[in-house]
Amino acid sequence: MTIQPTTEQQRILDLGPTSIRVRAGAGTGKTTTIALVIANLVENHGIDPERILGMTFTNKAAAELAEKVTGFLPDTIDQARQVEVHTYHGFAAQILSEYGPLAGVDTRSGVITPTFARQLIRDVFFHAPPGSLDMTWRGTLDRIRKLGDQLGDHLLRPEDVIKASTIHDGDDIWAERVEMAATLVGYNRAKAELRVVDYSDLVTLSTQLLQAHPALADAIRERYRVLVLDEYQDTNPAQRVLITTIFGGGFPVVAVGDEDQTIYEWRGASAQNFEDFIQHFPTVDGTPAHDTNLTLNRRSGPGILSVANEIRRKANPGADPLHAADDFETEVVTYWGQDALAEAEWIAREFESLHESGVPWSDMAVLFRKNKDFPIVVDVLSRHDIPLEVANVGGLLSVPEISFLRAWLTVLQNPEDSTALAQILFGSGYRLGIADLAVLTRWLTANSPQLPGSEDAETPEPVTLVEAIEASNQIEGLSADARKRLGRFHDTYRELLIETQGLSLAETSRLILDRTRAWQDIEALPPNPRLTARLNIYRFLDLADDWSPLTGRPSVAAFLDYLDAMEEEPAEELDSARLSGEDAVTLVTVHRAKGLEWENVAIPAVIDKNFPSRPVSYPDPIRFPHELPVEFRLDTTLADLPEDDEARKAFLRTRHYAQEWRVAYVAATRAKRRLFVSGAYWYGLPEPRSTPAEPSALFELVEGHEVSVNAGHAEVGTRPDILRTPDTTAAPDPLFEEGWQAGLRMAMDDPDEIDRLAAAGGVTDEYRRLASDWDRRLFELEDLGALGPPGQTPSVSVTGLVTYAQCPKRYYWSDVDPLPRRRNEAATRGSELHRRIELHQRGQIPFEDLEPDLYDAVESDGGEPGGYVAYEDSRFAAEKARFVEAPFGVRLDNGYTVRGRIDAIYADDSHWEVVDFKSGRPREDPSRMVQLEAYAVAVNEVDFGAPKPESVDVTFAYFGGGLREVTAHADPAWVDEARAHITALTEAIEAGEFGESPGEWCHNCDFLQFCGPGQAEVSD
Repeated sequence: MTIQPTTEQQRILDLGPTSIRVRAGAGTGKTTTIALVIANLVENHGIDPERILGMTFTNKAAAELAEKVTGFLPDTIDQARQVEVHTYHGFAAQILSEYGPLAGVDTRSGVITPTFARQLIRDVFFHAPPGSLDMTWRGTLDRIRKLGDQLGDHLLRPEDVIKASTIHDGDDIWAERVEMAATLVGYNRAKAELRVVDYSDLVTLSTQLLQAHPALADAIRERYRVLVLDEYQDTNPAQRVLITTIFGGGFPVVAVGDEDQTIYEWRGASAQNFEDFIQHFPTVDGTPAHDTNLTLNRRSGPGILSVANEIRRKANPGADPLHAADDFETEVVTYWGQDALAEAEWIAREFESLHESGVPWSDMAVLFRKNKDFPIVVDVLSRHDIPLEVANVGGLLSVPEISFLRAWLTVLQNPEDSTALAQILFGSGYRLGIADLAVLTRWLTANSPQLPGSEDAETPEPVTLVEAIEASNQIEGLSADARKRLGRFHDTYRELLIETQGLSLAETSRLILDRTRAWQDIEALPPNPRLTARLNIYRFLDLADDWSPLTGRPSVAAFLDYLDAMEEEPAEELDSARLSGEDAVTLVTVHRAKGLEWENVAIPAVIDKNFPSRPVSYPDPIRFPHELPVEFRLDTTLADLPEDDEARKAFLRTRHYAQEWRVAYVAATRAKRRLFVSGAYWYGLPEPRSTPAEPSALFELVEGHEVSVNAGHAEVGTRPDILRTPDTTAAPDPLFEEGWQAGLRMAMDDPDEIDRLAAAGGVTDEYRRLASDWDRRLFELEDLGALGPPGQTPSVSVTGLVTYAQCPKRYYWSDVDPLPRRRNEAATRGSELHRRIELHQRGQIPFEDLEPDLYDAVESDGGEPGGYVAYEDSRFAAEKARFVEAPFGVRLDNGYTVRGRIDAIYADDSHWEVVDFKSGRPREDPSRMVQLEAYAVAVNEVDFGAPKPESVDVTFAYFGGGLREVTAHADPAWVDEARAHITALTEAIEAGEFGESPGEWCHNCDFLQFCGPGQAEVSD
């Protein structure tokens, strides 16, 4: 292949085999420049191709670079003589494969992905002796892994942290850091046992090996004459040290990169590597490396580049502007909708218009800053019959056909998972409704036996929904049609249970698709939705085919666990998206779009705190144990970190937003001809956030740019109750040509018209019978606020009161209209602590009473192991309580009964101390005091079989991290206020006041996915 170099490229070629830094702006032909450099070295400087080493970041980039280099080499060169191209990690892996035994590494060791690493760290963490780290918060695992990654990025081992901690005695941050390091020591031990390494190990072990054996570094260096580094701005300090160990001291090194595309700093990339390249890799005579630029953009038109240059200056005010190689017409269009649905509809209309003008779907893409913004856009584009390809696994798991397949895998593995089962039953295959499920759940309630001797238990032992389906022929109230559909599900379920035994994951998935007739449903779709569904399923099947567990045979349980870990894995994959080549719109995150390009690009959800993204927390090594202390780092990017808290926060904030503007620069420069930037006021599924979003600084920059066209900026309007995509096509109906929704609207406008239709069809009697039946069903529905059958005294547990005081909506979803809840390890530990204390105080406890719900308001979001040790050392263990786990029911003036159990009452003559034991630590949450208020009212009004006390104290005893006590003196005035407060709470429950009350507790709420205000609280 012959190509005429640009002036900038020729300037680089003229330098020959020497050290060069090439600042290559977005779209300036970086890969082509590298290929030209290599071809020039072979053709004009007599260097053999096999003696040129190339490194880049991803397997895809390595393959593309090798292919392009081969095409640029002179025809006289034997095609079998190839330039050696590796990924950075692949090069380190090759060193270990040759010399690994010298570093104590088995040459047959496998390399595990970040998701597998997370699973292995979790296993080590949960099997380690309990400490002060919160085992219930999934973020703890992320923090441990982040510390491990940072140690690897700077050529450190966890033992280095433990050793350094001796000079930090008494420092709580360092104590937690040491505990994390101890988990990482166990993680390294587990990897050695499994004969695997992670990405950090590859670089750390190979570097330490070469530093210990310099002759090996010399031997590797002798194999090559030139090193070419691609995407060098994304390397970490450890990779830089590995490369300088082999290729420092005047060896010709050409590094191509762009500091303004450094978007992986949160994954360890250090922009300082690129900035200091000219010092790290001097020329043969010791002078700094040559510095060159590429600014001629061959991708985007002038208008898009004008916007991109302005975005770039936000991150790097001194950056050289990009110039368009060709002057062609471009469009930059902004739109601000009332809500996320209107925004997605606008994108769909723009794409439809482009396609109608002859633009292929594959020339269009939607780039997201965050995975959470995928679902609405996927739904709306699908309803517009636009073929889609979701290129992110995180986004893939949310699309309907994959969610359906995952639900079936879940039910086959765990039939108790009612959420997955309900998803299947409500789906297109069975089309059951809420009324059908209500019949099943009433049967479940009636047939769930109360545990003997535990009348106060709030939740009976469950019977699964699958068992109810098996008994559906005996369940009264089910329609014949529902019974038939449940029978069909049961038959399919039993067949799959039998036939999937011994099958691989991919075979199991394919059998599910076959038995549920999913393929037939997909083939019946119109062409574009059919293509979208097939692409998504093929991508999922590829994932199932490629996956294998760290230990044991592949299993459905392990694969589902892997998918859960993948969803929780906060890091984007470094590899760019792999597209199928089909004519479909690509949906992908900005990080995975790096290195790709499209004619037309839409960037939605460009709202304040979303893009640019607001940090959840700043990477402050002084405040957070999972951040590497400055003195441990190989680079000096944090050398100027201020000691003052506010100044340090400002310093880290500036760094964070500089990276966010770099992400925006990458996003904008993916577009060739058209760039669409949009946002809206209301986001959140299904319930919008409580406050409207505002345009971000990025949106305002684009909207205000001179080349930008404003396609509309809506008024904020009122907050919608729910964001739901409207049906754009009516489902076929034999009576209503425009669909059943149109028939419903007609009936509301003119009820007699339905009677006339029934008469015309000769089905008047059948119609009236069915209408009467539905009238009866609606009449029998309970009121929203009803807490029990008619005539029953209304009651509420102490746990329920505390929940309601904290968040009425959480109480509603827990007690009034219960939604499925996940197992809570913290609550389990809290119950275990209560049981052990009860055993200590009473000596024994009936086995059948060992149920978590026996205890009031156990810790559900912060219980810590080791609490019993703190109890044994406390005054509460040294004294004998008069009452232990004392049940009570106190009647309020409004007729409500408050039920509960007091952990312990310590009595001393006329004074009582009412104590509730907590496994966690104190925290700011006023709702907690409701529990003590209820207890104070109870001991003043309930007969516990002992003389009434003259004075009462109520105490929380917290055992997490050592004993801490919170005590209130319950004098008569205090008790009166307490009674008034809990009475007001029960009256609010009776009135049906179940609004949201967002707060810190939202982070651990089982119902967060259903709560818009809660999601906004967590994201903020």
